[in-house]
Amino acid sequence: SSGINAEYGGEELFRRVSAQHCIGLQAFRPEPARYDVIWIQWVIIYLSDADFVAMLERFRAALRPGGYIVIKDNVTNSGSMVDPDDSSITRSDYQLKQIFARAGCDIMKEQVQRNFPRELFKVKFYALQ
Repeated sequence: SSGINAEYGGEELFRRVSAQHCIGLQAFRPEPARYDVIWIQWVIIYLSDADFVAMLERFRAALRPGGYIVIKDNVTNSGSMVDPDDSSITRSDYQLKQIFARAGCDIMKEQVQRNFPRELFKVKFYALQ
């Protein structure tokens, strides 16, 4: 078999995934109160602040009671950094927390990725509700 199921997870694992969505985060509208956890890793750098806030608002509505949005991404020490090659924007911890607040998200836990090369951006996890 070919495609994503054969390449990344095999037929059995792919069958267990209830839905696959091939759509940009700006347009994705998850079903309300469906998810216990929504994991977002290394993609927020491609969203404008407004699209990021709107996405978090939609994703919060998609959580079941007690659910979490987990974000894992690069973080600058201060300010933001735009990559001229792919137009991505890496934000500071302060900027990310401002966006979370604008979206009505509470930070339940945050943690820095350990044992990551020092020459790269710091990587942080945020568990939001």
